[in-house]
Amino acid sequence: MEPETRFEILGPLRAFRGPDPVDLGPAKQRAVLAVLLLSPGKPVPTTRIVDAVWGADPPENGANVVQKYVAGLRRALGRERLTLSAGGYTLAIGADALDAEVFRAALARAGTEQRAGRADQAAETVRAGLALWHGDALDGLTGPIFETARAALAEDRASAWELWAEIRLAHGDDAGLVGELTRLTHDFPLREGLRAQLMLALHRAGRQAEALAVFRDTREFFLDELGAEPGERMQEVHRRILRGELEQPPPPDPVSPAPYTPTSPPPVSPPPVSPAPVSPPFSPTMLQPQRGHARWLEIVAAGAAPFLTCGVAAWVYFLYAAIQRGRWYHYVVAGAYFAMLPWIVMWFEIDPSPIDSDTTTAAEGVAVSSWLLLWLGSTVHGVILAVQGGDTRSARTRRDLARRFAAIDPAAAVQAGIGRPDLLRYLDDGGLVDVNNAPPHELTRVPGISPAEAHRIGMDRHYNGPYRQPADLVSRGVLTQRQLRRAESWLICLGW
Repeated sequence: MEPETRFEILGPLRAFRGPDPVDLGPAKQRAVLAVLLLSPGKPVPTTRIVDAVWGADPPENGANVVQKYVAGLRRALGRERLTLSAGGYTLAIGADALDAEVFRAALARAGTEQRAGRADQAAETVRAGLALWHGDALDGLTGPIFETARAALAEDRASAWELWAEIRLAHGDDAGLVGELTRLTHDFPLREGLRAQLMLALHRAGRQAEALAVFRDTREFFLDELGAEPGERMQEVHRRILRGELEQPPPPDPVSPAPYTPTSPPPVSPPPVSPAPVSPPFSPTMLQPQRGHARWLEIVAAGAAPFLTCGVAAWVYFLYAAIQRGRWYHYVVAGAYFAMLPWIVMWFEIDPSPIDSDTTTAAEGVAVSSWLLLWLGSTVHGVILAVQGGDTRSARTRRDLARRFAAIDPAAAVQAGIGRPDLLRYLDDGGLVDVNNAPPHELTRVPGISPAEAHRIGMDRHYNGPYRQPADLVSRGVLTQRQLRRAESWLICLGW
């Protein structure tokens, strides 16, 4: 069986069949392939290919030239892989055949692992994804479309390094992180998050003067290059270092470093939002983080309620979960567990045998089996549901407050990090995700948005500009109406 063809765009464009490289032909033919790889599995119009490859100087017979190069790619990759439809040419590849898609999937998986408390595994997943890079994305290809795609992929790469550094900072590996972050700030000089993390790492390593020097050098660089001051994130870290408000993390175990768990980075107060007074219902101080004790109490209650009451009170927790999550199917589950009680009683009632009978009837068997199923099943089900978590009334309230705050002062909402779970921030917006500014891998936090949809959103906003409202995701053909209904509660559009 012929091995699957793998494609690489995180560096020079290359293709491999097993360990052997595939000859992709001349430069223009490779550029045509690159355009198709930016939209794998989707039809790409011929006009778009011509614009990407030839730009402002297209050939007179552009469609015929594209057809010629597509024929060359079919000889190299297989005729069945490249098809033509009314919408254009479609390149069919496997889910793991493109390194950019594998990289983005690794970021999404790392975020899930981090939220689940498996920080060491998340760090390894991020590094495995970063190992796929072999230089600048689409290296050697020029043109606006390739530049836009290259910038989007570079943004994802920088976000991955920030996520990795965040996990390492939470682990307390500050001294070993300084050198890596120093290199990263040179590779991504405009990425303030990496510079803020370098300041934190230096401060925690006892190098406070160097941490302050990073801010001074960054300020001079930004003023010279951009004519602007560093952002609020760096300024807040700078202020807290000067005030001595940043605590040192607990030292790692020098003997046997156990798998570490994520701890919160040093608390940073929400930034000032506006010189004008803000009414109390919309104050960002109402969006402070919530304690995690309630989550553990819910898990304990979810298992204890049905177990200690022999299943009689199983429906109580599921009704509570339905009220908190606001989903109809949770009410159905609570109703099913409640309906089990009269079901069990009915089978005991219709049992014709005397109470002191030595034999067990079929009715008694059904009743006892149903009771055991209710008792054990509801206990396990309740614990699983509580561990998985989900939406809550409190989170919905905070999302509503954050939206109202953003409606009053959108610029301040952007500064405060509303909808940006990738930033080092210390407010609770209920899980909002900013469609216009959050990295694509953060969009996978939203129910109903897979890594593939997150990639499409990222590419669409780069090509077609920011979204004014979540409904634009449907009008632009990025999400279906059904997907939007699942995701809309968590989405916000800022900075358009």
